[in-house]
Amino acid sequence: MEPSFKGKKASYSVSSYFVISMSLALLAMLAFIAAATASITLASFTVITLTLMLALRLWGGFSLSRLEVELACDQNRLFCGDIFALNADIANGKILPVWARLQLASPEALAPIASEGIEGESSLLPFEKISGSWSFRAEKRGVHSLGPATLTASDLLDLYRKEKILSYKEEVVVYPRLVPIRGIELPFRDYFGIHPSKGIIEDPAWYEGTREYSGNKPAKNIHWKASARLNVLQEKIFEPTSHQKIFFLVDGEGFKRADDRAGFEAALEIAASLASRFAETGASFAMATDRFVKDFPAVLPLGRGPEHLGMVLELLARCDFERGQTLLPLVGGVGHQGAGFVVIARKPGENLKKFYALPATRRDRVMFVFAEEGKIDESGAYPFTTFKALGLEPEAER
Repeated sequence: MEPSFKGKKASYSVSSYFVISMSLALLAMLAFIAAATASITLASFTVITLTLMLALRLWGGFSLSRLEVELACDQNRLFCGDIFALNADIANGKILPVWARLQLASPEALAPIASEGIEGESSLLPFEKISGSWSFRAEKRGVHSLGPATLTASDLLDLYRKEKILSYKEEVVVYPRLVPIRGIELPFRDYFGIHPSKGIIEDPAWYEGTREYSGNKPAKNIHWKASARLNVLQEKIFEPTSHQKIFFLVDGEGFKRADDRAGFEAALEIAASLASRFAETGASFAMATDRFVKDFPAVLPLGRGPEHLGMVLELLARCDFERGQTLLPLVGGVGHQGAGFVVIARKPGENLKKFYALPATRRDRVMFVFAEEGKIDESGAYPFTTFKALGLEPEAER
């Protein structure tokens, strides 16, 4: 079994430079006394000690030579509250044994589980390789960076140290927490219901794939290119019109005005949980937000499946509290394709007036999810629910 440096905490209590300075001063005093008293024994001891210190200095000077470090996370995308590990391998590729210490810089949002923190030390014999790991808990949603790492090496007596900064940097994307919520009854339904298996009319705008031609469909449904490639007649598969399409909108302006960061995080958790739930039913869904999204589009078009859900979670993870783009023009840039809208906002108020201009034919396809209850006013005709009604517990109770 490979030795591990996991859990070993550095124990440097006295500076090596202070020890070296005191040792040199003591040797100089001994050399003076040996010369004054003509003591061969004392002079021999002084020469041997000085030679040893010079050898240790040379040893320490080569301590970082051919000392290789490999760092790797077992996962860099996870949900808030999940645990991940950072694995480290240190290899000593020379004949000299060394003492090594590895330290890692990490943000508060990625909390180390071990009480010793994120540093470890160990001795390495010639041509030896050791392995270790640290475990972290993702405490906060967002995009966080691990690194850089600092490698310190010295002789086995720790008298002469050398240090270098490793160019390691790992981006860890933490998705919003998926919270248990009650089912949401959407007011909009497609003509034949929400389950694709119950639909009897296929939608030619939603091409899904191919299968072997059954002979029960018109010849226009034959996929000639796929048939030529497989040497078997293939027909196109389309999603039925009963397929549910939902466009989630996260309106963060109300949270920003109230400086309600906890409420905003809860809104993102609701959005992630609803998207995950509808993804399990096979529904298609889109996501957009008026907040700034780092290195990622603020709107995703309709799609479905695990890969699309991953992109939605990535958007929510990178979502900032600061303002980005206006919501409705942003949504207008992508196709709705008959989708219903679920608007997640802080509470009824001025921010909702932007939705009053929707055509009357579209108003029955909008539902609001509010963090707080309040006076509905003009939006009385709009169905709504609240975080509390969905079963989301307040932050203080979680």
